[in-house]
Amino acid sequence: MKKIAVVGAGIVGLSVAYKMLLKHKNLDLTIFEKEDKIGSHQSGRNSGVLHCGLYYKPGSLKAKLAVEGIREMTTFCIE
Repeated sequence: MKKIAVVGAGIVGLSVAYKMLLKHKNLDLTIFEKEDKIGSHQSGRNSGVLHCGLYYKPGSLKAKLAVEGIREMTTFCIE
């Protein structure tokens, strides 16, 4: 059994842990968080906006990643 540590219980840390556990059923995964609540730092302070890419140059990497990010986040939330 592999032992894995995830540092930080914000949206990124918890998402990584979730995906790892889905993909690898035989993991001993521990999440370390220094605060008493999850999402206490950056995850709890951002605006929560998914950018659609409208303000980026059409066809630019930023525009493409914004659209892809919305698709990925929507799929992740539905899961």
